[in-house]
Amino acid sequence: MSIVRQQASIATLAVSGSRVAGLIREMVFAFFFGAGPAVDAFIAAFRIPNLLRDLFAEGALSTSFVTVFSKKITEEGDDAAYKLGNQVFTFILMVMGSLTLLGIIFSPTLVHLIASGFTHDKFLYTVWLNRLLFPFILFVSLAAIAMGMLNSKGKFALPQSASTFFNLTSIVAGLTLAYLLSPHMMRDLLFSFFHHQPRPVPSWQEITRGLTGMALGTLLGGVVQWLVQMPALWKLGFRPRWNSTFSDDGFRKVMRLTLPAILGGAAVQVNVLINTHFASYLADGSIAWLNYAFRLMQFPIGIFGVAVATATTPAIARYAALKDVENFKKTLRESTQMTLFLCIPSALGLILLAEPILGLIYQHGRFSAFDTTQAAHALMAYAVGLSSYALIKIYQPAFLVHNDARTPMILSLISIFLNLLVNWFLIFVLHFQHWGLALGTSVVALWNGFMLIFLFRKKVVGIWSAILLREITKIILAAVFSTGLGWFAYHELFGLMGDRLILQRLLLVFIPIGLTTLFYYFVCSWMKITEVTLVREFVFSKFRSK
Repeated sequence: MSIVRQQASIATLAVSGSRVAGLIREMVFAFFFGAGPAVDAFIAAFRIPNLLRDLFAEGALSTSFVTVFSKKITEEGDDAAYKLGNQVFTFILMVMGSLTLLGIIFSPTLVHLIASGFTHDKFLYTVWLNRLLFPFILFVSLAAIAMGMLNSKGKFALPQSASTFFNLTSIVAGLTLAYLLSPHMMRDLLFSFFHHQPRPVPSWQEITRGLTGMALGTLLGGVVQWLVQMPALWKLGFRPRWNSTFSDDGFRKVMRLTLPAILGGAAVQVNVLINTHFASYLADGSIAWLNYAFRLMQFPIGIFGVAVATATTPAIARYAALKDVENFKKTLRESTQMTLFLCIPSALGLILLAEPILGLIYQHGRFSAFDTTQAAHALMAYAVGLSSYALIKIYQPAFLVHNDARTPMILSLISIFLNLLVNWFLIFVLHFQHWGLALGTSVVALWNGFMLIFLFRKKVVGIWSAILLREITKIILAAVFSTGLGWFAYHELFGLMGDRLILQRLLLVFIPIGLTTLFYYFVCSWMKITEVTLVREFVFSKFRSK
């Protein structure tokens, strides 16, 4: 198995733990707060700091930094690379600290831009939460740079697990603070749930106090996500120091790549923000339904797409620095195939089993069956673009490695414009509900991913070979056949036992998924798809090593 595939496997395991913790966090959130106007306010308030994190910290700056930092290690050694790291850390403290202050001051204007459909108490509470959550961007930016440094040094398990610490801290601290701020609401819900009694409807004040506690827990989780990585960097020889000279050629290169990369990576994140704006004019709960669906779709993207991209970016940066064209093409080809091998069946599974999966995960406490149905419609629409979301995370850094930030930037700007047009048409002309926004985002993501791949094929010939296309065709056929059998199994089981009890819901989800996975494995083995052999060899090697 190639080193990139080994590192991708390690990253996948680490990210899996993080995504599971994130899913538990969402389950807890749904249980206690469900989907309603206050939850819409929380999600909208978190959009701006979360968008800045995705675009700037964990997106553009992290990608361009890893690209330059990896080359710096290869060409000049650790000392020069760590000097660059300190300059970027200092830059983050200065810029993100200033952005945080500005965000707090101008929060009413920002909230009006992202959710102009909010009025009265809903608007005021969104402003309050936005101000409370804005410092989150500073801490996760520092965490993202620490993660990039560790990844560049071949360390994937801890940095990819750092968000697990964020999620666990958010859950424990958030619930503790929510209980302290709104004890009656929390106690009443738990009592009614365990005693199977009708749930009392809490007041607006009780819900908002509880959500304020969750916001404080989220902020504390961002601090922990950064601090947990620093001891590992210390062991590798990095010593954090204030360095505001910004004289390093590598730093200037990071900055040159970052601004175009911000625009280049903006499409998916900004389109989610655009969805929030349009959804603020729809029924209460629309933003929450879209959020729960998008969070669940992020589970396979994070486990598969982000994990593969995390291992791929430092590797292709090294090969580009060494001018090793063949290994560069081989790495990108393998990463593309592995991503599609994992994401295509995941997308089909989410489309076919959206409602039972969401019902099992979220339909407890204040999250109703109606909420499940509405979120399922959004999940099916989002899943259409799942594979493209993952491939975008691989091919955008490939452009940056070739010092071309302009192409993904232009494509991203066009995608944002297209998404605005599509959303306006779907909501105000066709009068679709919230799921139309999710569908529009997926369609635009498919276009963005296709164009990135099409244009990169002209830049580097030989990645999308006939062999790769043949393997992808086999993967699609195997995924369609396997998920079709899983869907048939679900309907047969549903007809036999229904889904009123939690055990029935468990069986309705895990038996079809288990059968689909088994079918997929055997069909791919019969078709001699390369990834199955590599996964089998990796698993067996782990057992032999024990």
